[in-house]
Amino acid sequence: MAAADPRVIARTTGQPGRFLVSARNVHTVGDATAARGGTGEAFVAAEFMLSALATCGLAIVTDEARKLGDKVTATTIDTTYTVDPQDSTRFSRVAMQFRFAGIGQAEADALVHAFTSRCPIYNTIARTTPTEVWGETA
Repeated sequence: MAAADPRVIARTTGQPGRFLVSARNVHTVGDATAARGGTGEAFVAAEFMLSALATCGLAIVTDEARKLGDKVTATTIDTTYTVDPQDSTRFSRVAMQFRFAGIGQAEADALVHAFTSRCPIYNTIARTTPTEVWGETA
């Protein structure tokens, strides 16, 4: 591992199914699902994955919109997954719906394309799981 590689450390907390997840000096709580002995009150593993995907999406589209001078007034991303009913160890689908305000559909499509062409999290997932991504304007 190179010194500059990002690093996340997760630790047990002494409370069954509860974990402390740390990156740099930022800490958050993660839980196991109830089926794995946790309460599921804090983010569970798949929700951390979806939040990383959505965060990458917002980081790229808001940066790209700023660079292009677009007047995006708001952006949200609704991210979801479906567990494969034949194989519970994988997802059968991941979907992302971008919602933009203040721009037209062509600009929204360009911003979504910027995301799909530049996000390593998205591209890692999309190469192994059927993935749907689209943008809509308000």
